[in-house]
Formats: sequence, C-alpha cells, structure tokens
Amino acid sequence: MAPGRADVCRSRGAAGTCAATQAALCKATAGHRQLVLQLGGSADGPRLREERRRRSAEACELSTGLRQALLVGLRQAPVSPEERQELERLWVLFLSALELFLQDLHRAHHLCQLFSVQGGGTAPLRTGLGVRGPPGRKGSRRGGGPVQPPTILCLEEEIEQVRATLAEMESRANIPLWTVEPTQPGGTGGTAAPTAGTARAGHCCRVL
Repeated sequence: MAPGRADVCRSRGAAGTCAATQAALCKATAGHRQLVLQLGGSADGPRLREERRRRSAEACELSTGLRQALLVGLRQAPVSPEERQELERLWVLFLSALELFLQDLHRAHHLCQLFSVQGGGTAPLRTGLGVRGPPGRKGSRRGGGPVQPPTILCLEEEIEQVRATLAEMESRANIPLWTVEPTQPGGTGGTAAPTAGTARAGHCCRVL
C-alpha cells in the first residue's frame, strides 16, 4: 500500500478494516513464501515445516476474515463511491494474494513429495514407484502406492481450502476485472506481489 494510503483507508469504515487485514495477509503469505523456498535445502527440517504450517494457517485464517468482510462491504450500500472503489480495489488485491499463496502451496506440496524429513534432516522421498517386487509389496502396481506422509495430506487440505475461497470470491462478487486497473507500476510498493500481464499487476488500482 502506498505511503499515506493506510491512513486514508482507516477513515473509510469497512474499507479501512479490509485494508488492514489485507496488509496482514500479505505479510503472512510473504513469510510463508520464504519458508517454502527453504524446503529441501540445508535449513529444512521438522521445525521449518511446522513453522510453514503455522504461517499457512495464519494466512488461511486472515483470508477467511477478509473474504467475509469484503463480501459484506460489497453487498451493502457504500458510504460513498470512493469507499466502493476502495473495496473493489481490495477485492482485486485479495484475489491476487490468494493466487500467489496457492502457487506457494503447490510448490511446497511438490517439494515435500521430493524430500522427506528424516532424523532432523531431509532426504529424497522413496515413493516406491517403479520398484519391481511381489504383488503385495508397497509401490508395486498391484500393491498400490505408498501411504502419503501427514505433511503432504495437510498441504492438500490447505490447497483445497484456498481453492474454495478463490472460487467463492470469484462467483459471489460481481466485479469484472477489466474495470480495475493499476495506478502504480509493479515494484513500487503495495499490499500484494504483482501478477504480470493482468489487471492484478498493480499494487494500487482504480476502478474505470
């Protein structure tokens, strides 16, 4: 969010509350992204994976609250056209943040499939795929694949939760994305990382 904009948002009721939650969500997802980038590396281990899970839970909780606040704010009569525009801007930024968060969850899921945590460190995960053996042996064609580790199952639940939130926001808030355009070039500061090539690339947007 641009300098001084937070002060303006605070005076706008619902928009101010949503802006503060959006900023907290972006902080949580940015911290989560940094942890995901360390998966499979020398810093990986049970503590890092637990911290990633905690950050993800924090982001999911914030997104649930922001989703409800934005839907309520967009459905009720706005105090002013400016507040309506601010809520629509925050809605676009929220979708952008969720999409990036979902990408990070998919990346974490992939890395946790590649690397298992063993004895406080990490090692390539032996899936058993392609192993030849008796029909009843794990990993064989007739015996079925290995049981998924709890971390991977947890990530799959997180992915489904974020997908559901995205689907709900896109279906219940009737805001054409083409009506919102960036007012600042990417990389100049804001509440969400840019998504190149779309209206969501700007950190600050305006309604056409």
